[in-house]
Amino acid sequence: MFATSGLPEFPPMPFARPLSRLLARKGFEVAGSFSCRAFDTWAPFRPVGGINKQRPDDADLAAAHAFAARLLDGPGPTA
Repeated sequence: MFATSGLPEFPPMPFARPLSRLLARKGFEVAGSFSCRAFDTWAPFRPVGGINKQRPDDADLAAAHAFAARLLDGPGPTA
C-alpha cells in the first residue's frame, strides 16, 4: 500500500492502518505499506498555500521504488 500525507505519521496510530484493515476485510493481502510526506492543502494549511510544496521529491520517489522492489523480490530463501 502506498500513501502520502502532509503531516508525519504518528506511530501509535498510523494513518494507513484503517485503509489496511479495510483492504484486508475485502480480501486483499497487504504485504506492506509505504508512506511519505506530500503537498497538502487540507483546510488549516490552505490559507498559507499548503505545506510540503516540493514533495514527494526525488528521494521520496527513490524510497517508494526501493519499497516496491523489495515487494517484488519477496522474502528470499530461508535456511
